[in-house]
Amino acid sequence: MTLEELKKQINELGIALSDESFVLLKEYMDYVLKMNKEINLTAIEDEESYIEKMIYDSVLPLKLLDFSGKHVLDIGTGSGYPGTVIDTLTNARVDLLDSTSKKLNVISSFPNKRFNTIHARAEEYASTHRETYDIAIARAVSALNILLEIAIPLVKVNGYFIAMKGKEAETEIKEASGAFKKLNCHIERIDKVILPSGEERNNILIKKDKPTHKKYPREYKEIKRLPL
Repeated sequence: MTLEELKKQINELGIALSDESFVLLKEYMDYVLKMNKEINLTAIEDEESYIEKMIYDSVLPLKLLDFSGKHVLDIGTGSGYPGTVIDTLTNARVDLLDSTSKKLNVISSFPNKRFNTIHARAEEYASTHRETYDIAIARAVSALNILLEIAIPLVKVNGYFIAMKGKEAETEIKEASGAFKKLNCHIERIDKVILPSGEERNNILIKKDKPTHKKYPREYKEIKRLPL
């Protein structure tokens, strides 16, 4: 996907894209690809693949919700996606969380940022920021039955969690049936998209119905050893 094709696709999704925002998307891409030569931020080094699989992929969740004015947490942001795209294309207040300080140091050094970066593990961060966020989102982080216990405690009641998944989404949803019940949340919508390269994306919109029991999230080793 070229930058012009990206611009066309964003417009076709009905998402406002100013010239300033478009320039910022490109500037951040150039910055990550440059810094990637020094620190491993992403395995995708080809520009056209990057535009499709990093930027365009990160635009797709904006179809699901109105992010305007919302407090958003990007869990396990890695090289900054989808959080930097949400930050650029909306007026949401975006926090990018990751446990790898080297990556966050690079992201936070981007000169034209509005977003905030947080160095922490999500399950530990939840102990002091429980039910803080209107929207949490995670891309390529963990299996859904693990991810739900990490993310849902951070979301306000009636708030949302968006799990960005690939073709394995249906299987992960079945395996997470117990987690949905114990964490008081449900799937409201699944948006399936086939990227130009042919890769399948499933963005799962999950609504939190009631407060999360205080025993969740557990320590990560327990979450991974015995998923809900």
